[in-house]
Amino acid sequence: NCLPEKIKDLFPDNYSLSAKFKTITVMLDGFEYEVTTYRTDKHYSDHRHPETKVAKTLRSDVRRRDFTCNAICMDKNLRIIDYVDGQTDIKNKTIKTVGSPFRRFNEDALRMLRAFRFASRLNFKIDEQTYDAIKRNANTIRFVSKERIRQELSKMLLEPYFKEMLPIVLDSGLFKTMPDMLKGLKVLNANFVKLDIIEFLTLVSYLKGSITDELILSRKEIKFIEQSLIYIKKMVSRSINGSNLLDFDSEALDVAIKVLSVIGQCYYTKEQLVELYNSLPIKSDKDLKITGTDVKKAMNLGDSPLVKVYIEKALYGVLFHGIPNNKSALVKYLKEGNNE
Repeated sequence: NCLPEKIKDLFPDNYSLSAKFKTITVMLDGFEYEVTTYRTDKHYSDHRHPETKVAKTLRSDVRRRDFTCNAICMDKNLRIIDYVDGQTDIKNKTIKTVGSPFRRFNEDALRMLRAFRFASRLNFKIDEQTYDAIKRNANTIRFVSKERIRQELSKMLLEPYFKEMLPIVLDSGLFKTMPDMLKGLKVLNANFVKLDIIEFLTLVSYLKGSITDELILSRKEIKFIEQSLIYIKKMVSRSINGSNLLDFDSEALDVAIKVLSVIGQCYYTKEQLVELYNSLPIKSDKDLKITGTDVKKAMNLGDSPLVKVYIEKALYGVLFHGIPNNKSALVKYLKEGNNE
């Protein structure tokens, strides 16, 4: 029940402050300790963010917490303080809210994802009333930011019992306001393969036909998924060849093959594709024995966008038309093609 101002007085040179949550981080002997004054929540404005105020007792603080298994305390003498019978729920392997489940989820919609994540990690069942409240509050997931949904889903996908929990997640309707995610989870449930978040979002984007915007992706991640989708589409149509493997991206290929194993259309092994890549006489335009300067001079070009076109033509000449990779042969090939 110590107020933040008192903690600051006790550790004047060793603290940092998160005033919004009334939390002081104390640095002591190389460790960081988060010291939070007892709190109670007054009002949740958007199904996520509470207005908090200081509470006088531990019992008041415990009543605001999400699940009974997360509301167990210990004093300095290692004495367990359990106001909500969380130990019994742990013994019974049950995820159960503190107090009214409908109220807990209506207050903070993220808690519904956390319920499934904890169950997926611990192989716990979700209490019947708690699960019913998730179904009744499922549409409030739209109030949770894309970043937070991604964080929770990223963890959930990799939990050891997510496969067993996935049918229950789908039955709950939690993702009914996110059609891309819902479709991806249904396909994954039909043929489960453990995927990380980027692999899953690649699956989702392939099913959608474009990069999903339902969760936050960085530019780098979007570029990576786009490369994986190129491999996926070519393998599905069985039209993959050396040109698809230029500037070979082994990680993107791994993701593509994994996604294809989920949808049951994996017609190539990675070994086959690596062998095809290794058989290429050159691996990129950087391996050509002709430069942009050579092309300008040979084709009487200035700083023209046609230089890039001729370089690409030279690349494909070596790859697919048996043109020797030497300067004279490539100049001759480009000039002959130009005269045509």
